[in-house]
Amino acid sequence: MWARVTLKPLARRSASSLSYTPPSMVDLPSRWSTMNPQLQEEITEYLTWKMEDSWKLMTVDELKASYYISYGQWGPRGKTDIQLTPTMLIWKGLFSTLLFTALGVSLINLKRDKHMDKALNGLQRNSSE
Repeated sequence: MWARVTLKPLARRSASSLSYTPPSMVDLPSRWSTMNPQLQEEITEYLTWKMEDSWKLMTVDELKASYYISYGQWGPRGKTDIQLTPTMLIWKGLFSTLLFTALGVSLINLKRDKHMDKALNGLQRNSSE
């Protein structure tokens, strides 16, 4: 009984001393691509939490950051300036060659199967007569 009574104020005090300072939202579009993924995820979660409440309570920087994260030129909407390395180019060529070879072989086999089906149907009709 005494343990519960004495621990309650201590638990309240330690819980009230915790505070969260959100990451900086100043000029987020220019810094976004260089941030590490954990910080990007933290900012996204923080802004999602803030947008659940009234948007009038958000700062201008938070509004700009949430707009950029929702509609900005990053991720799938970002410009792809990826240059193919020689190794990737070789793999892409090999995969494309393999894919089109498999497609050609399947079309040849399809044509052969249709011809074979016609021949078998003709033999079946002749044997039934």
